[in-house]
Amino acid sequence: MFKKIFRVIKNIIFKVFGKARWWLILTAVSGILLTISTVFASLYPYNTGIRNWDGDFIRRYSPKDADEISINDSGKTVLVSEEFNLGVGSVFNLDSDGKSYSNTRNITTDIFKDATINPYNFVITDENEIYAVSSDLLNDNSELLTKDTIVKISDQYKYVQDVCSFDYDPLKRQRVSKLSRLHYYDGAVTFASVDMDGVWLYSIDTATQVLSKSSFYPTDENGTFTAYVIPIDGEFLFLRSDGNVYRTGFDEPLGDSIYKFDIKIGEECENPFFDMAVLADGKLYVATGPNADAVYLLEDGKAEKVIDLSEEEGKEKSRVIDLEAYRPEGSSKEVLAVCMNNGILTYSDGNITEKDVVIKINPSLLMWLEKLLEYVESIAIFGLIVNLIIRKKTLLYKQLIVTLPIFIAITITLAFRLYIYSDSQIEKSLNNDLNIICNLGKDEFEDFDFSGLLQIDENTGAAYQEMSEKFEKMSSATQSWDDNYVFAVMYKADMNTVAFLGADDAVYLPLHSQGTGEFAETDSVYVDNQMLSMFEESNRDSDMSAFGKIKDKDNTGRFYLVVSADTGYIFSERKDILFKVFIYGFLIISVLTTLIVVSMMNTLRVIRKATKTVKEISDGNLSSRINYKSKDELGEICSEVNEMGQSLETLFNEKDETEKFYYKFVPEKFRELLGKESFTDLNLGDAKSCELTVLFCDIRSFSINSEMMTAKENFSFVNVIYGKMGPIVRKNNGFVDKYIGDAVMALFENADDAVRCGIEMYQEVALDIRTAEELNISDINIGIGIHTGMAMVGIVGESERLSGTVISDTVNMSSRLESLTKQYKTAMLISKDTVDRLSDAESLDLRYLGMVQVAGVNEVKPVYEVLDCLPEEAHENRAANKDDFREALRLFQLGRRKDAVKALEDIESAGKNDYVSDMYLKYISEMSDDDKGNIFRFVRK
Repeated sequence: MFKKIFRVIKNIIFKVFGKARWWLILTAVSGILLTISTVFASLYPYNTGIRNWDGDFIRRYSPKDADEISINDSGKTVLVSEEFNLGVGSVFNLDSDGKSYSNTRNITTDIFKDATINPYNFVITDENEIYAVSSDLLNDNSELLTKDTIVKISDQYKYVQDVCSFDYDPLKRQRVSKLSRLHYYDGAVTFASVDMDGVWLYSIDTATQVLSKSSFYPTDENGTFTAYVIPIDGEFLFLRSDGNVYRTGFDEPLGDSIYKFDIKIGEECENPFFDMAVLADGKLYVATGPNADAVYLLEDGKAEKVIDLSEEEGKEKSRVIDLEAYRPEGSSKEVLAVCMNNGILTYSDGNITEKDVVIKINPSLLMWLEKLLEYVESIAIFGLIVNLIIRKKTLLYKQLIVTLPIFIAITITLAFRLYIYSDSQIEKSLNNDLNIICNLGKDEFEDFDFSGLLQIDENTGAAYQEMSEKFEKMSSATQSWDDNYVFAVMYKADMNTVAFLGADDAVYLPLHSQGTGEFAETDSVYVDNQMLSMFEESNRDSDMSAFGKIKDKDNTGRFYLVVSADTGYIFSERKDILFKVFIYGFLIISVLTTLIVVSMMNTLRVIRKATKTVKEISDGNLSSRINYKSKDELGEICSEVNEMGQSLETLFNEKDETEKFYYKFVPEKFRELLGKESFTDLNLGDAKSCELTVLFCDIRSFSINSEMMTAKENFSFVNVIYGKMGPIVRKNNGFVDKYIGDAVMALFENADDAVRCGIEMYQEVALDIRTAEELNISDINIGIGIHTGMAMVGIVGESERLSGTVISDTVNMSSRLESLTKQYKTAMLISKDTVDRLSDAESLDLRYLGMVQVAGVNEVKPVYEVLDCLPEEAHENRAANKDDFREALRLFQLGRRKDAVKALEDIESAGKNDYVSDMYLKYISEMSDDDKGNIFRFVRK
């Protein structure tokens, strides 16, 4: 089975590709190896390697554009960065120059389901296990989501398991995680969940993965809320909207404030706000992220600046990204580690040390093998295409190689223009939507009192709550429109300095997020379009925001409603557009290619028809012609081919007529039995032994009828009958060996064919009244005998006169069975040898006639009468005693002659007797006691 399939595939490849099959094999093998290496790399992600924007492998790099960092007590570090193509996740030791593990930020969780996560908010334990947050921001319908999952990752940056999940209210628009930063201390990972209603504290036992949950810390009745919770070693810092900072243990009350911060827009505060904190050697260091340029030591309710990057040489443009603490190798003291956007430094006892961190990617042979296979695959595909073009040299290939690149270039140009147009339509639609929503939203804030949000005190929480209710109302109103809009209120202090008072997608303190911004001074809505092209590296930063000036209570004109389109939504829309453009481009190329192929196929069709016709003529089909009436050059070729075919057909028709005439004397089946290609291959003495079924058919009373006919009428008589018998024989896969006066001898390779032929012959010749009417006689009777056995088929005669014949006792036996039909007065007799070779003897109505020894044959054979050929009445009469008659014959063969006679007499008395049963009754009754045989002997033919 498999060998046949392999042989078919092999033949197809050889036929289609020819010698170019070796390029095909190279392409297939390299593709398989590349697939295996890719799958293996997915299972073992560090073998994937890091690639830059050009796709080249990176062997080592210094961390840039860091997002976050986590360091355990021994200096083991996990760092994630947006550097290179898809970002980098690295695990290394901060104080050693050894190899590290690095990969893209995506982590495979299930290779078979193509499932990945893009974790963030990392913390590494002293056991070198990494915990992180994986947020599902969108569901399958691109709706805002509702779930944060804490996952566990190994120190080789491989997914281990899900630890716990947090499901949020699906009715609330959730765009950012509610979870605080993860922190590890003394065998537990601690964090908090923060929203406007209050705070939950959590602790995960890293040994058992058991999650503990604290009592609820609700928002105060006066609206004062917790904006940030920062876990530190075994404790938590609560940053409240009234400016107070509380330090408390897990599930403990807040107690007394340890610090009160100020927020002043555009000014450096005496008590600065912070949202990052870490304990290093028992000291609390804080900073404001992600654009802070200073780190403070918080002691006795005051913040002292200990690191000022703006005053450090070479660090003027550096910004603090994250704070961590660890104990360097060989030291008993913890030091502060500051992760910046362009490097890492440490601080201890007033000393700043810059860490020259170079992350070395763990080398992998598979990395380079994959790259090599990519080159091999490209070369193999190119070689395959070139070989097909060169070796095939067809008009279609030539046409495609010339025109297809032109079509592709045109299509790419059109597709790019289509993308630009569709993208511009998206921008216009989004611009209009933002205008409408922003106009409606700013009216909602008309006469709103923002004064409570411009300072941090006990009234800030209530004012923030009132603003949040406005946001919620606006969000509910736009949900029927779209869920992909973010609302915020911005305060403009001067021409360049702005600060956010709050937004609907997160909880944070008013004015803490400050920066610079320039936008139009207008009372109408202004849309800031920062939509980057899909093909730009930073396209994920695409954004479009509408700014609408709010008529606040004091009519200051400094407050703006900002409505932003969600960047994930924009990117998703653009991917859809790009996908559609790709599909349209593919369709255009397909249509143009189809037009080329169709136009060329019309020419190739004629050429192939001419080629096919010539081949068919060469293969012997001389009647094959080309139906092409055009008068062009192809038409001339086709006309010449047709004339050639006509001439050959005339010549070979004469030859075929002669050969067909010869086959009337030597049947073609006879030639096939001898295994000869042509009748001219037959030679005197050719012979072959095989099993055949021989059918003899004789016309009854032919001698008497012939005496009353002239010679011409005799020939006409037998030819009419033979004219009916011959086609029946051929129809049933047999052939007439010879006509013997009033008898026909036919040969069959299959016993079923012979018996079926005999039944049809009897019904057509003896029973069909039209045959007798055609011969102008009252009726015709024939007898048929069939026997199966081995026979020798061969050519006899002499050099000038040859004849095909069959020599065998099988022929003699079938002739004797035909003769017995006269004595039994039956239509058709067959031997037991024939019955045994029938595929379904039960489907025939056979009557057993006993063990018979015919005249001239010493062998005793069981004989059966075929009742199926008889007319219905005769069939029913003879079949009526079939079983009783068989029982009588069985008794006779057992030597119980009296019982046999009694059984035959019972048949007669029951009125079921016929000529055969009466004949056997007489035969058995008259047997002498000296005759010991229990068979029926016939001494005459």
